[in-house]
Amino acid sequence: MYGRHDPSTGPKLLVTACNALAVAGVAWFLLLGGTDTVGDWFGTDLERADTLRRVLLVSLSAIYLLRFVATTFVMLKRKMEWSEAATVGAWVVVIHGTMAYFGGTNTASPGFLVWLGVVLYAVGSWLNTGSEYQRKLWKQRPENKGRLYTGGLFRYSMHVNYFGDTVLFTGFALVTGTVWAFAIPLIMACMFVFLNIPMLDKYLAERYGEAFEEYSARTAKFIPFVY
Repeated sequence: MYGRHDPSTGPKLLVTACNALAVAGVAWFLLLGGTDTVGDWFGTDLERADTLRRVLLVSLSAIYLLRFVATTFVMLKRKMEWSEAATVGAWVVVIHGTMAYFGGTNTASPGFLVWLGVVLYAVGSWLNTGSEYQRKLWKQRPENKGRLYTGGLFRYSMHVNYFGDTVLFTGFALVTGTVWAFAIPLIMACMFVFLNIPMLDKYLAERYGEAFEEYSARTAKFIPFVY
């Protein structure tokens, strides 16, 4: 999937539709009476989280959707297969659903950790989208055609965009106030480290050769200054 450029409009629209429907479902569940309805479906009374927590959860899901659209249609130029679109589409539904359910049924009063989560969400969003935007601007310059980008935030981590997503969803999990939600950033980090990064590194090594080897030797792979 790396190194092949294609608009992939259909697959990208599929992922976006899954994302948008999931966000709409989150808003319904948290703000429009969906919690009670879902409880009725299963014959139980679901607890309702504090209004502030529910509003924050909806807001974070909506912001992620907006960032996803910007990244997918503006900054992501590589080809997306239908199989990838279906997998990613299902995964974003799981993400939104997990955060909404566990956070929306947590009756604990929001405290310091919730606001720490909001800060981490903002930092992770900046690391992910900011790094991608820096690379896009650099790639647009004719003199950089065919060269490996190692500047901006990518000076501190070869895959700082992936690290940003992990930080983002760690913050999202903190906002839910439940330990179960941390399964999302944990699974995501494992997917990046054991699947996405090895695949991308293999492609980059084949394409850029010595330039990539030098970059890899001096730069952390995932967590800046650590690994």
